[in-house]
Amino acid sequence: MLAAAHPRELARLRDLCRDAGYTEDGLIAVFGPAAIPVQLSDRLPHYLYLTREGRRLDTLIRLFLLGVATPRRAAAAALGEDLLDDCARWGLVEIRGESVVARVRLTPFRGLLLAVDQPADPEIERLPDQVMGITGSTAVLANFTIRRPVRDTLDLGTGCGVQALLASRHSERVTATDCNRRALAFARFNAALNNQPNICFIEGDAFQPVRGRTFDLIVVNPPFAISPWPRYLYRDSGQPADQFCERLVRQAPAFLNEGGFFQMTLDWVERAGEDWKQRLCGWFEDSGCDAWVLRLDRETAASYAYLWIRDTEPDDRTETGRLYEEWVRYFERERIEAISTGVIAMRRRSGRNWVRVDEAPGGMQRPVGQWIALGFQLRDYLDATTDDDLLATRLRVAPQARLIEECEVQQQRWQSRAVRLQLAGGLPWEGRLDARLRGLLARMDGRHLLRDLLVHLAVEIGAAPQQVIAAALPLLRDLILRGFLLPEGAVAPDDELH
Repeated sequence: MLAAAHPRELARLRDLCRDAGYTEDGLIAVFGPAAIPVQLSDRLPHYLYLTREGRRLDTLIRLFLLGVATPRRAAAAALGEDLLDDCARWGLVEIRGESVVARVRLTPFRGLLLAVDQPADPEIERLPDQVMGITGSTAVLANFTIRRPVRDTLDLGTGCGVQALLASRHSERVTATDCNRRALAFARFNAALNNQPNICFIEGDAFQPVRGRTFDLIVVNPPFAISPWPRYLYRDSGQPADQFCERLVRQAPAFLNEGGFFQMTLDWVERAGEDWKQRLCGWFEDSGCDAWVLRLDRETAASYAYLWIRDTEPDDRTETGRLYEEWVRYFERERIEAISTGVIAMRRRSGRNWVRVDEAPGGMQRPVGQWIALGFQLRDYLDATTDDDLLATRLRVAPQARLIEECEVQQQRWQSRAVRLQLAGGLPWEGRLDARLRGLLARMDGRHLLRDLLVHLAVEIGAAPQQVIAAALPLLRDLILRGFLLPEGAVAPDDELH
C-alpha cells in the first residue's frame, strides 16, 4: 500500500520527471507513438536496447515503466539520494542492497503522472485487487467525456483516479468512489502527486456511497468484462452477463441534476434470437434521460474469451486452455453469440426523451466530448423542428466537412466513380453523397434559406420543387444529425487537444 505524502513533497518527483522528459511526448520520442510498452511480453530486450544510453530519462523508463531492477548508483544519479529514499518511504520503490526495484509503474497521461501497480511484478499479477494502469477503455472514456465547466462530478469506480483527475480540471468538486481499498490508496496518492486538492475519495460499491446526492457529470469505466466468474475487481463485476452495467444505467438518473450527463464504457451481450438494439433501448425506458449509444467494436463469443484470457491471465498453456473452455461453455449456457463494446451518454432532461444507437465511426481515438455535446444539441433541434421550420432555416456546412471524390480512368480521362462526405474533426462520420447534392451543399453558407436553395436545385435539374424537397429533407436531416450541416446557433467545436 502506498504511504500518504504531501503534494509539496511529491512536487519534486513530478518536476523531476517533467524536466527529464518522462512525459507522454518524451516516451513517444523513445518508443514511437504506437509502441509505448503496456505489457513487456517478449519485447523487453528491444526496450532495453532503446534505453541503453544511460540518460536520466533512460533510467526512469527502466525503473518505473519497464519495472526492471536498476543499479542503486544509477537510480540515485537519476533521482538524487534524498528523493530515492523518499520514493522508498512512499512505497514507490524497494531498495534491495545495490539494486532498486519499482513497486509501482509511473505512467504519464494527458499531462498527469499516475502511479499504478507494476505489471512486471509477478506478485502483483496474482492480486485480485490489483490497480490497473491506462487501458484502452481508460482512453476511450477520457476521449468521450464532455469537458464543460460543472460544479459536481462523480467518478464511479475511480481505480487509480485518472478520470477524477481529468474531471477536476473543469469541475469545482469531484467525488471519486471505489470498493477496492488499494485502488483508493493509489487514487489519493495520485491526487497529491498531481496537486489536485478538489477530489474527495469514498470507499463503497456503485452508487451506495453517494445516496441522496446529485451531480452534473458522472463518469464510469466499470468492471464490464463478460466473464464466467469474478477474478479481478477491476475486470469482473461478479454479476451475470451485462447486468451490472444495466443496473448502473437504470440507477444513474436518480443521481443526475437536470441537464447532467452520465457517461460510461461497457460491454453488452448479443444473445441468439434477440435484437440487441431493442434490448439495450429497454434499459432507458422511463429513465427521464436522453440516451446515445455508440458501438465501438464487436467480437464473437469465442474470440472475446480468447482476447480477455490472453490479456489478463498467466501465460500457461494448460491453464489457458482450461480457462478458455470454461468461458466458452459459459457463453453457450447463456446463449451469448457475440459481445459488443461501446459507450453510453445519458442526459437528464424533463419532457419526451429519445434514444439513439449508432455504430461509432473510427472508434474513440481522439477527444470528442464537445462533439458528443453537439450531437445532443442537434438531435434536440431536429426533434423540435418541423419540415416547414427547416425549410425556413439557413444552414451552413461544418468547417470540418470534406468532400472526397473517387475517380477512375475511362477513355483516357478521369471519371468520377463516387463522392463521399467526411468529417475531418470530432466523430469522423462518412457517407456517400448524391451528386445532385454536391452543388447544393456548396451553397449552404448560412446566408440562404433552405427552401430557396432547394427550389434553385429543382430548376437546375428540371424537376418539380416539391418532389426535390420531399427527397432532400430526410438526407439533409441525417447530415444535420451527424454534424455535417449546422443550423443557426450551432457551433462546431475546435479540435480538442486535452
